[in-house]
Amino acid sequence: MHIPDGLMAPAVLAAGWVISLSVLYLVNRRLKGTMNDENIPLMAVLAAGIFVAQMLNFPIGGGTTGHLVGAALAAILLGPLAGIVVITTILIIQCLLFGDGGITALGLNIFNMAIIGALAGWYVYRYLPLKDEKTRIFTASWLAVFLGAFACASELALSYSISGGDYGIKAVIAFPAMLGYHALIGVGEGVITTGVIAYLSHVFPEMLRLPRITFKGIVEVAE
Repeated sequence: MHIPDGLMAPAVLAAGWVISLSVLYLVNRRLKGTMNDENIPLMAVLAAGIFVAQMLNFPIGGGTTGHLVGAALAAILLGPLAGIVVITTILIIQCLLFGDGGITALGLNIFNMAIIGALAGWYVYRYLPLKDEKTRIFTASWLAVFLGAFACASELALSYSISGGDYGIKAVIAFPAMLGYHALIGVGEGVITTGVIAYLSHVFPEMLRLPRITFKGIVEVAE
């Protein structure tokens, strides 16, 4: 899902930067002064863990592989705002040090994977009317990936349309390709996320009881 340089229309790239920087500004303002001392080291450890986990690819067929995005995992464990910061940090490191995703497209990559992924992961997990927690975690993780892929396909199609074909990819190609593969990648994401949270509930249950910071306030998690 990492968008390289030169693929998107300049107007779409600019919109990605404006939206992402605006959201990150709001996230920073909301987190500033409300995050406790326990959250910061956990964010660093989780970012490192997700970064390493993203290097492990799993096959999804047709010679294509997928890997963990981790936005839903970060959001469920630390809250949506901290989740956005964690995945954004990972994306910046991947872009600047490993060339994974273009510098000009970093705004769109942050929007698709960090912002959409973390917000979708958190709110689906939190408000999906299902009693079984594992089902909610799996569904939230799957949707976080799928909605990010849908946004990416929309950006590709929009770039193609407004540039007369100079940028982007036709909608009839972009949507089936992105959504088809990421529907399968989302399954892997859901399995990994559910497994990691289940494991942490046994070895580090205190982490699952930390309060989560959202745009509306702090959500206390009952023991």
